[in-house]
Amino acid sequence: MLDLVHLQDSIARIQRAKSLSALHTTFTEEIAALGFDKHTCLSLVDMNNPPPSAIQVFRFPEQWVERYKAKEYYKHDVVLKTVLKNTGPYAWHTLDRSDKRNRKIFAEAKEFGISDGMTVPITLPGHYPCSINMAGDHVDVDPLNYHIMHLLAEYYFLKIIELAGEGKKLFDPPELTPRERECLIWMAKGKSDFEIGCILSISSRTVNGYIENIRKKFDVSTRTQAVALAVSGGIIVP
Repeated sequence: MLDLVHLQDSIARIQRAKSLSALHTTFTEEIAALGFDKHTCLSLVDMNNPPPSAIQVFRFPEQWVERYKAKEYYKHDVVLKTVLKNTGPYAWHTLDRSDKRNRKIFAEAKEFGISDGMTVPITLPGHYPCSINMAGDHVDVDPLNYHIMHLLAEYYFLKIIELAGEGKKLFDPPELTPRERECLIWMAKGKSDFEIGCILSISSRTVNGYIENIRKKFDVSTRTQAVALAVSGGIIVP
């Protein structure tokens, strides 16, 4: 585990990076000292069709990244699906990976030295929700190192935004009608179309129409993504 002086040095190295390439290399070196030598920094968007403003940093083996994207594992990976449910970091070994799909994903990932890891969810107003995922080929990492990695990941993300400039700024939140906003708020609370319809005294089919409009306005494929962007853009408060 790093002591306070070394932690300060690690943060300083991240802050001194002059380019994105140098920053990615520095962060890789810093987390390697803590037990993990691979990482990604990913906006929660369609990885095969990311918008120009999305962050897509892959410091995983190239063959694994190609397979992961080609098979669209990102749509089912419990590591990424948990990002929108957590406000704090989490270790992968605490997640339920028992379903057939995730057993397959993690079995294949292990072939590329990705056995365990941790994820730091990042939500910054004006930007897509993001996850920083740090991984390695072993599981005997000092639990105290997770706290340090959390702190380094936060500094890393802010430095990415600084070096990337305004090009990584999220689009302005779309305009929603009052009824769409109501449906969005109840959707964020986990209500079904039927439940929302009962609350608003409209049919579930009408609710579904409003929610589909919301999804299209945010240009996302799932309701969860729409909610995440609405929170990030300040349209609703979780």
